[in-house]
Amino acid sequence: MSAPEKAAPHPARDTYHQLAFEIFIGMASRIYSAPAVAGESKPDPKALALLSFRLAEAYFAAEKETPRAKAAAEILSKARVNLDDVDLSGVFQSTAKP
Repeated sequence: MSAPEKAAPHPARDTYHQLAFEIFIGMASRIYSAPAVAGESKPDPKALALLSFRLAEAYFAAEKETPRAKAAAEILSKARVNLDDVDLSGVFQSTAKP
């Protein structure tokens, strides 16, 4: 007998797609497992997936506005060196041939 075939691993996903996927699974499991109420239809899965991506996008946009993210961005901006502000003319004059 042959060994069972292994399923191909899922391709690597970035955090945006992973979050949207988790939101979609969470909402779909709640919406589609609940019994249908008379007169109400359940949303289209494509619309639910689109909403999941919009919610993930909003999450990452809001994440950048947190005090911790703002402090980290400020630290990075202070640590950067802007080469336009650095005068390197003295360095190049000393290497010129006499």
